[in-house]
Amino acid sequence: MKLKVQTRRVILVTTLLVLAAAAGAITAMLGADAGLSYTEPAANPSVSGRHLALTAPAQRQPPRDFAFTDVDGHSQRLSAVQGQVTLVNLWATWCPPCVAEMPDLDALQALLGGTDFRVLAISLDRGGAATVARWFPRAGIRNLAIHNANPADFPDALLPTSILLDRQGRVAWTGAGIYAWTGQPTQALIKALIAEQ
Repeated sequence: MKLKVQTRRVILVTTLLVLAAAAGAITAMLGADAGLSYTEPAANPSVSGRHLALTAPAQRQPPRDFAFTDVDGHSQRLSAVQGQVTLVNLWATWCPPCVAEMPDLDALQALLGGTDFRVLAISLDRGGAATVARWFPRAGIRNLAIHNANPADFPDALLPTSILLDRQGRVAWTGAGIYAWTGQPTQALIKALIAEQ
């Protein structure tokens, strides 16, 4: 009798292990877009994969205004940002998605930055410009200027948040999360916004 019970237990445990392994394999394949393992990295796992689409010029509105400062402590307002296409990025050094996105924003500034376009990265770090000034060199950020805003002014901010402003300072696009800023579709969209009169 004991032998039959032990045999049944062995069969039951073996069956459960086989079913668990099969379920794990199926989950891994579905979770990795039919790859072999859900731990395989995507082409760029940081990027949301979403594409930008501009709001029609007639429907664009001014952004919510707020104050921010440059590295020297000079106060500015978002409502005064006009004359060039500007990608405003709200971020913080303590935000992993923001940190992952910064090199791409830095590269975008190097590629397109000038009289017609700029990336305006505004940190919401509580330590202010000093925190960003220490972090930028360690992260290899060379092309972005340091700007800060009071994090208390953004109690419900989802970081990173990006706002693409046209030359008139109106919101042409806004979104939260990481985007492929140096990808060809995004560059083409920014160039089209720059070309608007």
